[in-house]
Amino acid sequence: MSWPQKRQRPAGTGRQSANHNTSGKHFTTNLDPVSLLLGRLEGVIKTGNGWRARCPAHGSKSASLSIAQGDNGTLLLHCFAGCEVHDVLAAVGLEVGDLFVRRDFKTMTPVERSQFLQAALLPKWRAALDVLIHEANVLQIAASRMGDGFALDDEELHRLRISALNIFDAKEVLHAR
Repeated sequence: MSWPQKRQRPAGTGRQSANHNTSGKHFTTNLDPVSLLLGRLEGVIKTGNGWRARCPAHGSKSASLSIAQGDNGTLLLHCFAGCEVHDVLAAVGLEVGDLFVRRDFKTMTPVERSQFLQAALLPKWRAALDVLIHEANVLQIAASRMGDGFALDDEELHRLRISALNIFDAKEVLHAR
């Protein structure tokens, strides 16, 4: 019978951060993702849109790890030697969840909370609008065929029913608050 092993810091990091998760439960850190990650990497240099550093997963001597920050504060990593993100993060004692900005709703003002919730809805609204555009094109083609005197076959009628359902679903997404 094998016992579960505790996750250990990789050799060579030599320090234990107060933010390191040793309990297996994720907790909110005081550091933003950029400070948390960059503080654990070696050879960090600032580039135009982000940073470069030595990849801790394969022990690179060159700055083969590219780090950028997305529009929402999320960190994006790419190792040009081909290391997986999980391996890079494990080498410095982090997990993928550590790359995301944590929001504490209790400390936000009502206006900040409202803005945050509205921003979270934008991708859903964009997807719903894309569906509406696509289904409007399907309906336009069917209406044009019918206007030219052609009868729609069973397959085309079935596709129009699917369009109606997709439009209804998009309406529900756009109407949700």
